[in-house]
Amino acid sequence: MFYLKKLSICIGLFLISYSAHSQSSTTNNDLIEKIIENIAEQSDEKLDYSTLLDELDLLIQNPIDLNKTSSNDLSQLFILNQNQVTNFIKYRESTGTIFSLYELQLIPGFSEEIIRMIKPFVSLNHDTGNELANNPKAQHQLLLKTEKSLEEEKAYKSNNPQSKFLGSPWKLYSRYQYLSPKKKLTFGFTSEKDKGEPFFQGENSAGFDYYSGFLQYQAKGIIKQINIGDYQVKFGQGLNLWSGLSTGKSSLTTQNANKSQGIKSYKSTNENQFFRGASILLNPIKNAEIAFFASYLNKDASLNSDSIQTSVRSIVNTGFHRNINEFDKKHKLEETVLGSYLSLNLKKIELGISFLQSGYSLQIQPENKAFNHYRFNRRKNQNISITYQTQFRTIHLFGELAQSKSGGKAILQGANIQAHSRLNIELIYRKYDPDYHAFFSNSFAEQSQTQNEEGFYFGAEFHPISKWTIKAYYDQFKFPWLKYTANAPSNGHEYFSQLEFTPNSSTSIYFRYKQENKPVNDNSKILKGIAIQKKNQYRLHLSARLDDNWEIRNRIEIAQYKKDGVKESGYLIYQDIRYQFSEKPVAMNLRFAIFDTDSFNSRIYAYENDILYAYSVPAYYLQGSRLYFNFNWKINRNCKIYLKYAQTKYANLTKIGSGNSEITGNKKSEIKLLLKLRL
Repeated sequence: MFYLKKLSICIGLFLISYSAHSQSSTTNNDLIEKIIENIAEQSDEKLDYSTLLDELDLLIQNPIDLNKTSSNDLSQLFILNQNQVTNFIKYRESTGTIFSLYELQLIPGFSEEIIRMIKPFVSLNHDTGNELANNPKAQHQLLLKTEKSLEEEKAYKSNNPQSKFLGSPWKLYSRYQYLSPKKKLTFGFTSEKDKGEPFFQGENSAGFDYYSGFLQYQAKGIIKQINIGDYQVKFGQGLNLWSGLSTGKSSLTTQNANKSQGIKSYKSTNENQFFRGASILLNPIKNAEIAFFASYLNKDASLNSDSIQTSVRSIVNTGFHRNINEFDKKHKLEETVLGSYLSLNLKKIELGISFLQSGYSLQIQPENKAFNHYRFNRRKNQNISITYQTQFRTIHLFGELAQSKSGGKAILQGANIQAHSRLNIELIYRKYDPDYHAFFSNSFAEQSQTQNEEGFYFGAEFHPISKWTIKAYYDQFKFPWLKYTANAPSNGHEYFSQLEFTPNSSTSIYFRYKQENKPVNDNSKILKGIAIQKKNQYRLHLSARLDDNWEIRNRIEIAQYKKDGVKESGYLIYQDIRYQFSEKPVAMNLRFAIFDTDSFNSRIYAYENDILYAYSVPAYYLQGSRLYFNFNWKINRNCKIYLKYAQTKYANLTKIGSGNSEITGNKKSEIKLLLKLRL
């Protein structure tokens, strides 16, 4: 009865919200939420979104001037596909200066929804469109962050010396960045101590557990860019080189073609997906770039203890060093990488070739399991790939072909077709051999690895009438060899559809249906066969800015799960309220959510607003409620404070979590604080 009352209240708020009149522009959060939430739903891994958030925030602070931007800059938005970028450039060349964003509706492929999405990241202001470019002074930025779970986890009071956490429950983080007046030189450092890791004691006598530094110099001559320290490389469609987050399947149904981003400084805290060393980018002739890079990095690894010769069972990517067990895996493996890429931007086609050679100090020897038959099991690997993209009338073709030292191949071929000014279609075929090995790949796929997969994707975006958008995709995939979760070759599919109504620039409501049919092992205790795990999700979401101060968001989502005849279901309902003071540089937002699912199988993900450069995408499952509160205060132009408090309370649990993370009681709370200084 208690939850039924809450359900009634939230539905009432949803209906009231929809009837509210909106007067102002939409916020920046809708797009960020869509991107990150969809990535989280596709992967059970804990991914690092901080680099993505950093790039989006930089665009918000320094929007792209549409009257001056190039095709390449627009492609970096990743909101627009290449057909939309091409159509925009043609329109600007034919008409001249663009005076209003609403003018973009005249361009094929640009709907009211697309304009609404890009609005926070673009500008038509010629004089002040880019604050950094017009600021002759150097910029220094310092971030100081801390966070803590308020309830004590089991590992802090454990009597087991191997598992007991050796440090405090406070997470500590700092980042400094310098930007020269003309943006030619950037350098900085990042340091982090995770919760439970020792600080200036024991194994971490030097202070933080993780240190990262970067320096980037950009010029306009033959030497175009130099990076020293930590950096990422993103090239082609990601079959060989994409050391970082890639968006994958999402509600951006026809924006799946990667656009090469080259080499960028690395500022995040993920301790694995980056290079540490030096790189140089050359521009020897017009429309040609060639890059060379080298990296040496220590990685965590689990060793095979029963081997005559020491070998690595698996590379550990958590980055946690909180107890003796985790310290025993720290920096056990040395990784050396040499690589290069060449890109040619010809008149009608862009071509690229990349080469990567990686070596390890120890033999990598996965467990002797059937699903590991094709896994990498040597000390050296080589990858080579060829990529291209071209535009033929209203068709954008893109693709990449790669091969690893094992002989395994990977291929991706896609086409984005502007079939009509209101209809855009995208087709993608990929085939990744079971013995294709690429440690720095991150391409379009159903799985997190570019290996053992073949599939065909069809996506569409249709704007039948003004203010309405229909999005859909269908992805059919198969796995030629066994997986960890499937003891036989298998196949599955995924379907997504969304109907969105945007009555004005500050209100959006959409209904979404998503179905996943994935092959997994059945529940047999003797000889496991393959069962189809089916999950249906239904979502109704509204976001509206009521005036210059108030913004609301509402969501109702239902999940249904079925496997081996067992059916589960659940729901999530939340209400967001945000308020920006008119005369004070203070903003606040609040969320209250209730959820009820049968188990973790029917979990529901929901993105949360957080402090700057932080992220939270919790999985809601079992029965309970969650509340969080954000507070931002801009003390002056150089100082800003961010604060977040969150608490999840379960209705029928006496302990939360398991193992070292177990908490006694039915609630879990956390607090985060960040100070941003700019000089």
